Amino acid sequence: MSPATKKSAAEARGTARRQALLDAARQVFSQKGYHPATVDDITRVAGVAKGTFYLYFSEKRAVFYDLMQQFFEMVTNVGMSVSRDVGTKKEYFARTEAAASHLVELFQNNRDLVRLSYRESMGMDEQLEKMVRDFYRALARVEADNIRLGMDLGLFRDDIDPLLAAYAHIGMVERVLLQWQFDRSFPKIPDLQKQIVELAYIGLRKNR
Repeated sequence: MSPATKKSAAEARGTARRQALLDAARQVFSQKGYHPATVDDITRVAGVAKGTFYLYFSEKRAVFYDLMQQFFEMVTNVGMSVSRDVGTKKEYFARTEAAASHLVELFQNNRDLVRLSYRESMGMDEQLEKMVRDFYRALARVEADNIRLGMDLGLFRDDIDPLLAAYAHIGMVERVLLQWQFDRSFPKIPDLQKQIVELAYIGLRKNR
C-alpha cells in the first residue's frame, strides 16, 4: 500500500469515527437531553474510549454545535433548491411545492434534531446564539433570492421587500411545522405542504 493510499484510508477511518461520535451524541442528547448527557454517555454508545472523543471534539458542547450546524445546513439546502435551474413560472411553483415536501420530510425524519435545535439550544450560550442568528440571516437571504426570482418571472408584486417577505415566510413555516411535530391536537392535514406554499405566496401574487 502506497503512502498516499494509507493516508486516504486513515482519513476515511477518521471521518467514519467522527460521524459515529456525532450519531451517538445525537442519540444520547435525544434520549437524555443536552444538559444531563455526558461525554461518557456518548463514547459508551459509540463504543470508543473517552480519549477518542477528544481527538475530534474539544468538549460536549462542540459536538452539539456540529449537530446543530448539520441540521441548519439541511434546512438551508432545501431553501436553495427552489431557484436552482428554474426558468418558467410552472417550474417555479413545482419547485416550491417540492421544497415544501422535502422540508416536511426533513422535520419528520429528524424529529430529534428538531427538538434539540428549537428546545435544547435556547439560551445555551453566546456562541450558539450567534450560530442561530447567522442561520436565520443566511436562510432569509436564500428565501429573499427565491422571492426575487418569482418577481423576475412576473409571479409576484414588486412593491414588497423580498427580505421582509422572506422572514415572514420563515416565521410562518417554522411555527406551523413545530406545532405539527409536537402538538398532538394539531389538525391532520393531508396536503400540508401544498397549503403552506399557498399561504406563503398568496400575498405576494400579482393581481390578475
